[in-house]
Amino acid sequence: MKKMMIAVGVALAGSMLSAAVPEVGNVVMSQPSGTRTVTITYTLANAPAVVTLDIETNVTGNVWASIGADNMQRVSGDVNKMVSGNGSHTITWLARRDWPDRIVPTGGIRAVLTAWAPDHTPDYMVVDLTKAAGDNVRYYISTNDLPGGLLANPAYRTTSIVMRRIDAKNVTWTMGSWAQEKGREPNDELKDTETPHEVTLTNDYYIGVFEVTQGQWESIKGSNPAKWTGATRPVERVSYNEIRVSATKTATAADYASYDWPNDPYGESFLGKLRTRTQVDFDLPSEAQWEFACRAGLQTGCETWKTGCWNDGSKILASTSADANLDRLGRYKENGGSAIGTAPAGSYAPNAWGLYDMHGNVIEWSLDWFAVDITALNGAVNTTVAELHARRDGAFNNSANYQRMAARGRNVPDGQFDAVGLRLACRAGLR
Repeated sequence: MKKMMIAVGVALAGSMLSAAVPEVGNVVMSQPSGTRTVTITYTLANAPAVVTLDIETNVTGNVWASIGADNMQRVSGDVNKMVSGNGSHTITWLARRDWPDRIVPTGGIRAVLTAWAPDHTPDYMVVDLTKAAGDNVRYYISTNDLPGGLLANPAYRTTSIVMRRIDAKNVTWTMGSWAQEKGREPNDELKDTETPHEVTLTNDYYIGVFEVTQGQWESIKGSNPAKWTGATRPVERVSYNEIRVSATKTATAADYASYDWPNDPYGESFLGKLRTRTQVDFDLPSEAQWEFACRAGLQTGCETWKTGCWNDGSKILASTSADANLDRLGRYKENGGSAIGTAPAGSYAPNAWGLYDMHGNVIEWSLDWFAVDITALNGAVNTTVAELHARRDGAFNNSANYQRMAARGRNVPDGQFDAVGLRLACRAGLR
């Protein structure tokens, strides 16, 4: 950009209706003479809101087109985060580095701002573990907007946590699997745990795009317990107890009474320390939240047949072991897992909602205590303390039938297994 440019942008309100919808206005974009740094000012009404930015150019006639997120990675100020005050705000864009050597005539470029209501924040939330609480949460419309790129930037799997918004409030869906689903054998001791039943979740939520990695765990706990070491590999050998109710794998009845859900986690547990560090209400997903997110809109039986599908909509081909449709979705026994262990998070294809390793890699602890029959819960967390705690997903050393979306399992809560880790969840909306 070698020419000064001043443009008034378009201000768009958040999409959720409420008594006081956040609105941006008075958008002014300027490039001071002799510089290649762009300043964007705007006013915000009915704060708080998340404010996001797009830059558009007038390519032909009156047709405006985005320059693309890759060309606006270095933006700062009151953008991509919660903006709490009404009145004037400023964004700075280092165009000299993002979009160099561009000559744009005055009036040929504009800033487009969107104000997102507190109960309808953007799809992606990134929590930076290296920043102080209050300046550590950023929101993005898509993974294309993440600085450096989701998979290309290792920080998103080591020193930051990327969460995907799941719009689940008042959505009724069928949890479980039909008896005809391949891999759900009639003589399976857990066959009755997958009884199909309607569930209506009561809240939207965010869930981790990746399983919690060793880099993230070590950043919070100061040590790495994993067998299959690697900063971007999922952490394993972590018990439910040390994740939520205790500093170690050992927990007492009093610990469960004080720190099990819906109580806050124990302060020295992984979740307790993570909450203190970030001031975000991280937790484990419930069984219903996990399965809803894994399905990514797919109904039980995959809508057109009852023999089952994987979370990309492809059919389950095998009843027990190798399955060509599963090979591209996750690390499991028959595509090399038994020999080489876990894979770095994000090594396989995501589901339709951009979630990785919902099939395979490591089994993931759930918020629920295990019960064979959960049909009466309507998706609520099972808080009845039992000998075993629920977990979901299969692992790198399990065959295909254990990787199914409805497959349920259980372990002792103090167990530390080299195939069991976790994925995070938290409430949706501004924090």
